[in-house]
Amino acid sequence: MRLKTLLLVVLASVATIAGAREANVFASGLKAVPANDGTSFLISYTLNAPATSVVINIYQGETLVKTIDGTGLAKGENSQEINLAGLNGEYTWSVKATGEAWGEGETATLVADENNTATLEGYMSPRGITIDNDTESEFYGRIYVTETRNDVRNVGIFVYDAAFNDITGQGYTAYSGNVDWGGSSGCTRIFLNKDGKIYLSDWSDSHPGVWRADASDLNADFDPVFGGTPNGDGLRFNEDGVAISGSIPSCWVEGTGENTVLYTFDEDYVNTNENPQGIYQYNIGNLDQPWSDAPSAVIYDNTDKLHQNGNSVIIPQNGGWWISQTRWQDGAAIPSLVYVKDNVVLFNSGAIDPEMILRSYSSAICLFDEGTRMAVSCYNNIKIFEVSFDDAGVPSLSELMNIDPSLGQNCYSIAVDAAHNMYCAVDRLNASSNGNVGVFALPVAENVCETPAPSAMKLTVAGGTAVSGDVDGDGVVTANDVTVIYNFLLNGDETYYSTSDVDNDGTVTAADVMFIYNILLGSK
Repeated sequence: MRLKTLLLVVLASVATIAGAREANVFASGLKAVPANDGTSFLISYTLNAPATSVVINIYQGETLVKTIDGTGLAKGENSQEINLAGLNGEYTWSVKATGEAWGEGETATLVADENNTATLEGYMSPRGITIDNDTESEFYGRIYVTETRNDVRNVGIFVYDAAFNDITGQGYTAYSGNVDWGGSSGCTRIFLNKDGKIYLSDWSDSHPGVWRADASDLNADFDPVFGGTPNGDGLRFNEDGVAISGSIPSCWVEGTGENTVLYTFDEDYVNTNENPQGIYQYNIGNLDQPWSDAPSAVIYDNTDKLHQNGNSVIIPQNGGWWISQTRWQDGAAIPSLVYVKDNVVLFNSGAIDPEMILRSYSSAICLFDEGTRMAVSCYNNIKIFEVSFDDAGVPSLSELMNIDPSLGQNCYSIAVDAAHNMYCAVDRLNASSNGNVGVFALPVAENVCETPAPSAMKLTVAGGTAVSGDVDGDGVVTANDVTVIYNFLLNGDETYYSTSDVDNDGTVTAADVMFIYNILLGSK
């Protein structure tokens, strides 16, 4: 993978919303269609924001063999034809996009909300948001939002491309999966698995559980993960009276196919220690039929009754689990955030420092930068922490930035994309207010992101078209072909290494230079 990891630049201890700017740029939707000549390809990509430059990189293995300037810099879909004459074989490629640089002292900036992006109007109670960050996915970069209230929009999933276009043309009609979502807490949070399956939690007492959708066919019915019958108080039971699951504010999935495992935070299920509000494991596999038995395992039993609110988000890390919950005031007895491993609490935010998070409203957390950063929703602001673990596996948080999103006080979900844009789903606070969906550009050292094309989009250049001695792939033999070989021999520059062995003896030596000289002198 060549997604460039960009570290947050801590520009201020408190980051409030600055003037309008574009999102941090990245490319998605990379596609390539071969032309009839065997060396040309029509490539296309979508930019989530305008770019100042785009470079198309061609790789053979890990070696960069050719770079081509991109002609499409506009936000949205761009396409161009590229020619790989002089190359032979199979190549991977990427799109490296550069955007407007961040100036000194700039802070996190709101770049999209319902007031300035038409496709985001009409949200009343959005509670779930996630980004497809898998570059192997055909839907890489897509944004999924759940609405929990039938009003301007209806309950279900809304889908956008990375530029926040209504990519499927659904308008204000949600993909609801033919599910009768429960009350004001139906279709709450959303989890996208790497196999393209979408898991939707229902936190209501009347219709508790989890449903599964397929990102490639959102018009189809959504599958119920759990069987049995709900009792109206948030619990499902099978025919033998065995409790299956309860109302679920959030879930997590690992594995695919027969190895698929679902983890839930459950408000109502009572475990063997007579405590509700724990984490439960279900080995659902292919889900050939709804799961209709007790959980496969209890991951966290809430023995100390640290969790009492019911509205929680779970995220695994380093063999343990982060659990957030809604709190008006953080405290040791009922903390905003804990980390548990092997059913032991190793981190309790309220016990460490009740001012660290202060108010967690409404429980949203997100890990990003390979788990070294965490975004936590507080009261009308979002804090970003550095995450570290000591040798004993105990985590600690160090505040990097405090962002005032000015979107409302009820943030249910946070997601961060590859370019460090942060997405927030904020539910309405009361019956007289509306919800909101916002996107914030986080300050980065460089506004640059390189997206590899999925492996299904490899470029196969037909044989018989290469020009003998053309090392740099420009279709002709010139003195520059000698220069690039010298750059390898003298400086170790491997940019054109894969095409430098022009005499085909298996190594790149001075003999390859002489081979090209002979071509230039007309003796070959």
